[in-house]
Amino acid sequence: MQKSFKFAVTVGRNENADLEKIAQIWAEKFNVKYVERGSKGSLKFLLDQEQVDALLVATNQGPQVYSASGTFFFHPSMAVLRAQRLKKYEPDHFVAALELKPGMKVLDCTMGLASDAIVASFITGAEGVVCAVEASPLLHFVVSEGLKNYQAEDIDLNSAMRRITTVCAEAETYLAALPADSFDVVYFDPMFRIPVNGSSNMEPLRPLAWEKALTAEMVEAALRAAPCVVIKERGQKLLEAFGCTEIVGGRYSRVKYGIRRR
Repeated sequence: MQKSFKFAVTVGRNENADLEKIAQIWAEKFNVKYVERGSKGSLKFLLDQEQVDALLVATNQGPQVYSASGTFFFHPSMAVLRAQRLKKYEPDHFVAALELKPGMKVLDCTMGLASDAIVASFITGAEGVVCAVEASPLLHFVVSEGLKNYQAEDIDLNSAMRRITTVCAEAETYLAALPADSFDVVYFDPMFRIPVNGSSNMEPLRPLAWEKALTAEMVEAALRAAPCVVIKERGQKLLEAFGCTEIVGGRYSRVKYGIRRR
């Protein structure tokens, strides 16, 4: 998501007075234009008419973002399946890499869809702390609203989502303001910002994604905030370049978790 990214706010096709009020509040929150839907046509028509990159749409199912790449909305996604597997005591490389246990304090510096943050909250439980940071204002807003309001069939998953604290900030700024040893582990997953062949379901997310890459300085700042940093990547050489000395991941998996300890 570029700083020049422009969007407006509107309502879904089946709008009502309550949704219109909510959409107007959102427009005021972001200091952008509220566009009346009425009978003006499709979202594509409004996107072209307003000459914006996206529309934040108030719907009965919660906030959605419409752009030329498609429609993005919150869903716990793979976190549902992962929680089911964890209840059966099946392994999860993310859980293993972060050495997650009940009561731990976890900082996810790249919230994205919040799937990993949900799993972390699921494991750390009511006594734990999970904070998820996201630099993209629109992505932060949609996912945060989803974490507060989405109703999954698994009540434990719902509890895990509600416990997550979200912060809209650039990771390096947030890390710089933290007292030393604020968390037990800091996590970075910059990879969802990089296109993957066959991941067309991620395309609606890409216009919202914050494009700044992970840096060595950010990793050093994370090591001040926690004694352990975990980075998710595809290439082991990239992880080693960040100083990771331990690698967790399946033998045939393209995803690896690099661990760097203070």
